[in-house]
Amino acid sequence: MKKLYFFLFLGLLGSGMFAQSGDESCYDKYRLVFENRGAYEAEDGMHDNVVLTIRKQDEPTECILCSVRIKNGEINEIMVYYEDDTKETMEFDYKDNISWTVFNGMSRTRITDKDEKIVLMFTDLIKPKKKKYKKAPLPDFDLNE
Repeated sequence: MKKLYFFLFLGLLGSGMFAQSGDESCYDKYRLVFENRGAYEAEDGMHDNVVLTIRKQDEPTECILCSVRIKNGEINEIMVYYEDDTKETMEFDYKDNISWTVFNGMSRTRITDKDEKIVLMFTDLIKPKKKKYKKAPLPDFDLNE
């Protein structure tokens, strides 16, 4: 009987360890929206209301509002917004030298020299929610007569 209680205790302890916490980052929340709803293609030009996510090891994720210029299908320039509504170009030094493209409203993840993971999320390109079927009302008359 003691073994049964011991294994039951271990099972409850283990399930608590693997339960998801409610502390999802802004990156996780945005990523879920893009995965569920999808996004339109990012065309060349300036895009406003883009979310710049910066993920660092053992630190909270930072999400910053910015504008992004796309040229020839690649991310060309990032301009971050400040609280006083001014903008300034932000540049990073990346470990890789790949083209920075956008798929399904999100950029490819780039890793900086400081081991930061950078992703751009084009919120204006998120597709609208899918329409739901209108439910038929229940009959309020007798169908059997």
